[in-house]
This record gives sequence, structure tokens and C-alpha cells, in this order.
Amino acid sequence: MATLAHDELIWVACPARVWRAARVLSTGDDVLSVEYEADDEVEEEGAEIPLHGKSAPKLLRRNAVLVGEGAMRYDNLTEVPELHEAAVLHALDARFRRAQIYTFTGPVLLAVNPFRSLPLYGPEQLRSFGRGGATSAAPHVYGIAARALEGICARYESQTVLISGESGAGKTETTKFVMQFLALASKPGEDRSKRHGGLSPVERQVLGSNPLLEAFGNAQTLRNDNSSRFGKYIELQFAKPAALGDDVPNPRMTGARIHTYLLEKVRVIRQQEGERSFHIFYQAIAAAQSQDSEMELEGFRGFGLDSFKYLNKQESPNEVEDFEATLAAMDAVGLSKTEVTQIFRTLAAILHLGNVTFESAGESSHVVEKGPSSPLALAAQLLGVDAQRLPTALTRRVRQTPEGSITSTLTAPKAANGRDALARHLYHAVFNYIVQRSNTTIGFQPNLSFCGVLDIFGFEFFQWNSLEQLCINYTNELLQQYFNEFIFQNETSLYEAEGIRWDAEDFPDNTTILELLHGKMEGVLPMLEEECFHVGGSSEAWCNKLVRLHERNKHFAYDKLKKGTFIIRHFAGPVTYHCTEFLEKNKDELSPDLVQCLKGSEEPFVRGLFEHLDRVFGVGQSPSDLADHAARRVEGSGLPKQRDMRTEP
Repeated sequence: MATLAHDELIWVACPARVWRAARVLSTGDDVLSVEYEADDEVEEEGAEIPLHGKSAPKLLRRNAVLVGEGAMRYDNLTEVPELHEAAVLHALDARFRRAQIYTFTGPVLLAVNPFRSLPLYGPEQLRSFGRGGATSAAPHVYGIAARALEGICARYESQTVLISGESGAGKTETTKFVMQFLALASKPGEDRSKRHGGLSPVERQVLGSNPLLEAFGNAQTLRNDNSSRFGKYIELQFAKPAALGDDVPNPRMTGARIHTYLLEKVRVIRQQEGERSFHIFYQAIAAAQSQDSEMELEGFRGFGLDSFKYLNKQESPNEVEDFEATLAAMDAVGLSKTEVTQIFRTLAAILHLGNVTFESAGESSHVVEKGPSSPLALAAQLLGVDAQRLPTALTRRVRQTPEGSITSTLTAPKAANGRDALARHLYHAVFNYIVQRSNTTIGFQPNLSFCGVLDIFGFEFFQWNSLEQLCINYTNELLQQYFNEFIFQNETSLYEAEGIRWDAEDFPDNTTILELLHGKMEGVLPMLEEECFHVGGSSEAWCNKLVRLHERNKHFAYDKLKKGTFIIRHFAGPVTYHCTEFLEKNKDELSPDLVQCLKGSEEPFVRGLFEHLDRVFGVGQSPSDLADHAARRVEGSGLPKQRDMRTEP
């Protein structure tokens, strides 16, 4: 930075508050005297700042145009002179404090979660952005959706809206607003201002799928009461006006297809303190206890949250209302009453399985509970399987050899692992069934244009980070690479057109981080896959191999005092991962004995969940494969092409 003048306004880097606003009082050769501006936490104060050495903070000039109400004049931050990190953060904060949560930065819309309801999404806003109205240039999520719809209307080319951000940033709500706009704004005439009035069956089903996916795929985390614990990519399909007989230039929504990725099914059996399992469990328990619910919820009646070991004991005041909304969504996507009943019987069976305990007798184990009302008997009844066959499948393993079959008895811990694996797979199968039925009901025709909406996990870092967080953050690294190339390809094209010199090193690049994660042979994820095939392989051995191989990598670190952990320095910040159960989660094994047991169920619904196990669960696809598959779906659906740095699954 050039010499600073007296009274000049600057930003001073601060570990606690990122940047602090200050005014220069005087400058010397080694020290800068400043006066910090008052904020909500600290009163106005003076300080002396070193200009050299390790303790010297980074200094940036403050943008005079952003002082006071200046930030409100800039809906697009690329119009701000001398734009840098501190100016962006200041402008976003100043606009947020005045309920302006949307801001453009070039072609990208930045949104700050207000954590409260704002009058931004009513019929008036819909009309202002809708096709045929006076399309507003103000930053708004409807504006992004309107541009996507315009691409379909004007050129009939498929579009993609990419929604990304950290956990709790508001991605799920933003996805719903985009889908709502595309369903309502594409309606002819004045109908588009009437919210859900005049919706076609397909449009109603598409909007109705949202609360259903939230109930079965979302949960309360430490950062977000309604966090998506799966990724989804929704293709909203539009037919040409002539095909529908409309007299207006708007194509109507005529189909949709939902792709889901990386359901965090481990949450079914375990949650961190302060978090919850999936919403649907709590909704069903509350409805079963309510006198207002008329639905027969077998397996839930007479049981509360304290009855189930798989659930953390945290209630929400609106569970019954949310349950009714879930039932309405099930009806909207075409699930019959019989299917709904079977789904909730299976969910109840999962919870009762969690109460089954095992007792060791030497190297073998047996189920402790007995009797017609034991958790095991209830689970068997709800699943329609023989009450004698299920405990055998849980505690025994049959292996086929050339000489015949060999039966061995499992230890109590291994039997408990098998029980938990069955619970996870049951839930995953139910979730996939709901998605598949929704897709079948809504329908999707080949060779028609669509608008894809990607709502993927946000970057995550918790006190305890496991394989789920690694896969989530890996997917975000891939999406960040797409984002970088898209933004900076546009930027470099502009530089070249205007004859401006630029250096490729000026643009951020996370290719080396991705190489650490998925590089052939030596990447973190390929090494995990390899360890799973080793006889006697373990998560601890895998972690030790990572440390030996990558300890000099600038994106990798480890703490000698915390064994069994490693650190990845992601684009969004460092994350410490605990290697415990990495191999078990990546294998995600379900014993053939349990599969055969469930295939013999008297309930057609349960049999159907296991008849095509390879297709339902994607056996052979680890979570790391699915993270890569999620990014591949984005690549093939409207986002710019990039060089392929990923390992083939």
C-alpha cells in the first residue's frame, strides 16, 4: 500500500472481527497511529499499528463511496471503485442491516440469510420479475429465476441455477423460491400473481414435493434447524407453447425429475448432541400422541421420544402441523393410503430396531429381549418377517464354500453393527422409494428443455467431522472449481477484449486441493477405497498412511497430540477430520442374511425395497463415488465445461 495520509480512511485486518474501520491519525517509519471507529461491541479507541514484521496486520483503503448510506446505492458491487474483500463484506453488512439481503457481484447473486420473514416474495414481486411484466433489475432470487426462464422462452435452451453456500446459508429456502417462481411465472396471463391459483397438476406436484423431501431428508443441526442432509438436483421441464396449445409465449412446466445424492443415513442411528434425526420421525411421534390426528400410526402409538434410543430428545412446537403438511405432500405426489401406511410402518420398525440389544456369551451373542411386545418382536411384526428368523439373521452369518455352508455366531458388537446397518439401509430404501414414486407421478419426457436447480450440501465443519463431512466438502470443492472457471473465464474474456494485461496466478484455483482429495493412487479418497480392500485394513492404518504420504502437502496437516485425526485445508478453511469408522461407513455393508430375511417379508412393500438391492442402494458406489457423480450431473446440465481432474469411479 502507498503512503497513507492524515485522516485517510482504512481497513485494518483483525483476527476477531476480520476487518475494523479506522482513520489514520499519523504515520511513521515503523508505526501507524489510528483511531478505530465505534461499532456495536467496542467504543471508539486509538491504537498504534506496526507496519513491519509478523505482527503487522494487512491494511486496505476504505471506499469513500461506501461510507454512510453509500452501500445502498450499489446493487452490483462490480460498480464500486477499488473493490476488495473488506469493501465487499462492509457493503453486504450495511445492506443487510437495512433489510437488503440481495446484492449482485457481476453475474452472481449474493444472498445473506435474514433468519426472519421479509416481504420480498409476494404477488407484487412476482409480477415485477415475471415474463410480460416490467422485469426489475434489482438484485433478487426471482431475477435469477427470471433469467433462466427467459433463456427457455427466448431460445428454448436448457438452463441451470446453481445454489451454494455454507450450512445454514439459506440454500433450501432459496431453492423453493426458484421453483415457486418457475411454476408461477410461467403461467399465462394474470394467473401468475395468484400464487397457487390455476396451477397445473404437474406444477402442483412439483411444489408439493418440497415439504415431502424436507420431512424425509432434512434435520436439525447445530447451525440450522432445517438443514438438508442430502443433495438434490431438480430438472424442471418445459414444453414448447405450441405443444400445450397456449396462446402466450410462455412455455408451461410439464414435467420434472429429482436426482438425490449422499443422503446422510448415518443420522438415523446417531446424532451429535444438540442435533436431531430426520424430521419425519419426530412428526410421526407427535402425530401419534395428538388427539387431532386420524391416521393410524402403528408402531408409533403409545411411544414417545424417550422410547427410542435412535433419537435425541428434542421436540419442536409445530410437529403435528408439519406432519399434516407432509401427508398433503404425499398425496400431491401420488402416494396411495396403502403406501403411506407401509412407509410409516417401516419407519416405526427402524426405531424399534434401535432398541434391540445383544448380550455376549464368549465369542457369540444372542438377542436379550423376548416376548410379543419386545422391540425385536415389534420390528419383525411391522416389517412382516418371521419373529424367529430376524434374530437369527442379526446374530448369525452363513458363508458358502465349495464344501458347503458354514454358519458362525457374531459377537454382540458385530450384531449391533448389523442391526444399525439394517436400520440405515431401510431408511435409505424408503427415501429412494419416495423420490422414485415422485418422479414417476410427475413424469419427465425426453428431448424437452429444462431448468436445473442444484441444492447441494453447504461446506461443513463441526466439532466432530467424519466421512459425511469429507464427502460434502469434496463436492463443494468440485463446485467451487466450476464456479472459479465460470467467473474467471468471463473475467479474462473481458480483460482480453479491453486489452488489459493479467496474470493467471491472480485468480484463485483449488485444483491442488482436489488433487489431494481424488488424485489417482495417492488421493485421500482413492486411498480410502484401497484400504477397504485390504484384509485387516482399518481407519487408523489409513489415517497413518495419509500422514506419512502427505505431511509435506501444503493443503494437509495433522496434530501430533490428536491421534486418529488429519486436517484438510479446504478453499473455505481448514477442517479436522476424525478417522474413526471411515472404513466402515465407506463399505456400508449389509449382510446377505439380513437381505434374504427382508426379501422373505409378507409385506409386498418391504419385499420391494430389497428385491432389487443393487439398484436401490447402488452397491459398489461409495459415498465418495456419489460425491463425484453429483458433480458430474452438474457438468452435464448447463454449467460450463472444465478439464476433468477427477478419478473415474
